[in-house]
Amino acid sequence: MPSSRTAPPVAVAGLLTALLWLLTGQAADWVHANATYLVHGAIVRTVLPHPTGLVLGGEPLTGSAVLTAVLAGAVAALGTFLAVRRLPLWTGRWAAFLAVWFTVVAAAVGAGTARWFSGMTLPWTAERTSGLLGALVDGYWGLVNGWVVGLAVVVTLALNDRRDDPAGSRHARALPHVRILPAVLTAVVSAVAVWAGAGLARQVLLATSWARDVLGPLDGRVPPPAMRWGESPQDLLDQPVELGLLGVVALVVGVLVALATRRLPPATGRVALGLAVWFACVAAAATAAAVREVAHRLEVFGSLSGPDLNQVLPPVQDALAWGIGLGWVVALLTVLVHRHAGTVVPEGVPVEDPWPAPAPVATEDPAVPDHGEEGEDAARDELAQRDEQVQGEGAGQRARPVTDRTPA
Repeated sequence: MPSSRTAPPVAVAGLLTALLWLLTGQAADWVHANATYLVHGAIVRTVLPHPTGLVLGGEPLTGSAVLTAVLAGAVAALGTFLAVRRLPLWTGRWAAFLAVWFTVVAAAVGAGTARWFSGMTLPWTAERTSGLLGALVDGYWGLVNGWVVGLAVVVTLALNDRRDDPAGSRHARALPHVRILPAVLTAVVSAVAVWAGAGLARQVLLATSWARDVLGPLDGRVPPPAMRWGESPQDLLDQPVELGLLGVVALVVGVLVALATRRLPPATGRVALGLAVWFACVAAAATAAAVREVAHRLEVFGSLSGPDLNQVLPPVQDALAWGIGLGWVVALLTVLVHRHAGTVVPEGVPVEDPWPAPAPVATEDPAVPDHGEEGEDAARDELAQRDEQVQGEGAGQRARPVTDRTPA
């Protein structure tokens, strides 16, 4: 059950996701029906995507839409609970932000798939299988709107931490810096390897005759789209953009993983880190696909505008399949490495237990200085020497003869 610290962010994530699901759906329908003569429909679908991937132009708010929104909110709330329940005070903010962002992507996938499956009719065909796989990896709505939920959850966590620990900002300055380089290198290398490996597997798999016969209708879905190798090594060398996309994937994953692990203790927050790395793969896939499409349009048309502008967004949505379907591999490897990476403890913080807030120091009486045990021994020796000196002077006075000063 959620505790008093985790219940507020969980509730915020669930309610805000469900509310955004309904509001963005109605807004997308209204804009598509009334304002597409002012703004191109492709731009509307890019910045204001419909939660189910459909833009019907005035779809009424039905009970099915409300139930789908409730399901999306439940998935987001569950993911948020798993992400924030082990986070220490004043740490892991970036990991929580990215993890909640990914839970919204997962909520979009789950709710969208449920909405698609509820309208499916028999008999089952290969086309419907392709539609199901497409729904299972279509989290574009969450990618566009998830940052709102993530920011709201982080603000809620900050308010709760300030309430529970008013002096937290002072304690946070004493937190050790986490050694992030092993986790970042693991995430970058594994992400690049999976990006290239998925593309190579697709190339090899679809090159066989039996695979083309069985997986022909699913060409764009199995395995998830990633790097395009071409028919020969020379084809890859003739496409410098594909080689540059390896750097794009490495850059996006490296930056996001570095932010997620910067203040995250290796002993806690593993779920948050795993979800954050998973989201980094989703963001890297979307960024790489967008760069690929921009480079293609610049090469063919000389500008971003031109015919078939509606064909720009679908490749980006399809590329999310790589991050959603294979990002867990990168996340698992990164969490395992970060678990054994250790921390760098600054001076003045105990090595055994560096994370709790420092205990208050008891005030001493200013009139009685505290010199420690050695100081007390020295004080006692000094008092003993003074007593011996006083006793010696008293004995000398008693032994001194008394002279008669009376005149004769």
